[in-house]
Amino acid sequence: MHSWDLARATGQDETLDPERCAAMLAGMQSWDAVLRSSGQYGPKVDVPGDADAQTKLIAFIGRDPLSNP
Repeated sequence: MHSWDLARATGQDETLDPERCAAMLAGMQSWDAVLRSSGQYGPKVDVPGDADAQTKLIAFIGRDPLSNP
């Protein structure tokens, strides 16, 4: 996820491994309340239901993957 942040901030390729994104998202979803209460993650960003795993993961952690950098 930090790789995505850095790539976005510097105009580089933001593509993450889709299988790793799907696995991370699956593992994090059950910890939603705990993660949000830590203050390290912002509110989830809404994305289309058919979005790819990377888009869903980035949105889950509170970043807007659909905005222009």
